[in-house]
Amino acid sequence: MINNPASRLDENALLHPDKPAFIFKQKNHAWASLSYRQFLDMETCLQKGLIALGLAAHTRAVLMAPPDISFFALTFAMLKTGITPVIIDPAIGFRNVTSCLDETQPQIFIGNALSHSLRFVYGWGRSSIKKNLTIGAIMRAGLNAPDQEIRTVEDTAEAAIIFTSGSTGLPRGAIYTPGNLLAQMEMLVNALGLTGHEVDLPAFPIFAMIDLLLGVTAVVPDIRFPRPSSVNPELMIEAVQNYHVDTLFASPVVLDRIAQYAEIHPVRLASLKRIITAGAPAPVPVLESFMKCLDPEAKIYGIYGSTEALPIALVDCQEILKDTRFASNSGAGICVGRPVEGINVQIIPISDAPLDAGATEETLLPGITGEILVEGRSVTAAYAGSAEHTHLAKIQELSGGVRHRMGDLGYFDQHGRLWYCGRKSHRVNTPNGSLFSERVEGIFNAHLDVYRTALVGVNLNGLVRPVLWVELKKKNTPGSREKVRQDLLSMGSRYEMTREIKDILFYRTFPTDVRHNSKIIREKLAEIAQKRLK
Repeated sequence: MINNPASRLDENALLHPDKPAFIFKQKNHAWASLSYRQFLDMETCLQKGLIALGLAAHTRAVLMAPPDISFFALTFAMLKTGITPVIIDPAIGFRNVTSCLDETQPQIFIGNALSHSLRFVYGWGRSSIKKNLTIGAIMRAGLNAPDQEIRTVEDTAEAAIIFTSGSTGLPRGAIYTPGNLLAQMEMLVNALGLTGHEVDLPAFPIFAMIDLLLGVTAVVPDIRFPRPSSVNPELMIEAVQNYHVDTLFASPVVLDRIAQYAEIHPVRLASLKRIITAGAPAPVPVLESFMKCLDPEAKIYGIYGSTEALPIALVDCQEILKDTRFASNSGAGICVGRPVEGINVQIIPISDAPLDAGATEETLLPGITGEILVEGRSVTAAYAGSAEHTHLAKIQELSGGVRHRMGDLGYFDQHGRLWYCGRKSHRVNTPNGSLFSERVEGIFNAHLDVYRTALVGVNLNGLVRPVLWVELKKKNTPGSREKVRQDLLSMGSRYEMTREIKDILFYRTFPTDVRHNSKIIREKLAEIAQKRLK
């Protein structure tokens, strides 16, 4: 059996050649479709082009082009040829891109005119890039290449390098093996009950890739895959209704934008049966608002995981609405569900230092907050070009396996459910003990006028003081801030963990990560708080 994830594309094209792989809106606003046979033909042409241009297996190629159909086809062609695609989101910042390429040392740069111009200006990959190409040039080389048998590389140590969003520091390139990708796909299929007959609307490019591996139809209303906060809800609704989409992969921000639109324009998304959110936990008000658009039997699931390890846990959002939300409002953190089959989750004592295998022997009892540790076939084992961060985030087991430190804090309850308490780097260590961001914020987020809050620590006269940032719902005016402040102080006085919070600041719109627009950049808020309170 070929251990290459891209070979699934050939199988899908053989099983249902005329089935749409993509249904998408073109620049002229007209809808178009591309069958699995047509997509495979495009991918094969690009694979021939890579070979004709002398691009060899076991080399790294940064792919920095808009995520259109040819982008996906080229990614599959690279996987089949054994070339490692290095996937970096340029929205992380152009200078951060420089650091990412310095770490991964790719030999090839594939982009469009804009990314090549930026490469020249910022010196991207100057120390390693040997060849610069466009997707168009590769396609032309493939069209002009002589007919030949194209073989899929059976196995490579690296299938892809995918960078994290960098929401809590510099982005890191997780090295995916073919086994990691295949395990990830199989675990998603089993956890979500996917059959391959779905019609999916993926709000992120990575989910469109998963669709192609599963053999489902991906409906893409905006082929540019805009940031979640910029998604056009009308286009999303049109796509769902016109093409009977039954599965939606999106961040909570996308659900929120659709729900806000539906408050003004009555919307029914009757075909949707399965909604999967990822990137950050979906707030209860968003879930409640979005569910008004759905039929009663529709299911919303939240996936917990990361770039380095996905999926880890799955929660049916009905369990949140009917049960765990009340504990969250009292400082329990956020329930992310139960671990999926194929992943081992462990809670260990919190440490900021590298750990060896012996550190995994101590497992904390249910209810005690610690560091979340995961192990499984989908878990990546290293970062590209960053031995220091690999050593800090990975624990090499004596058996040869690897456990990944999520950098998240949490605990198991008595029912075997995993609760997320925030990032380890976001805990605030005061003289009275440690405060965990999601546990503290859950108490204040229960206020009806609050959209979300963010806990940060400020160093004043050598002591760390907890500070709460507040983002109000849009309907509120600056004049209501003082009342909200007094309400929040009263709410905080009821719980031991929030009693010492006396500083409450307001921010119009929190800074968030570039990928999901859902993870709050608390580091930036901490810097601003430090300047305001010094």
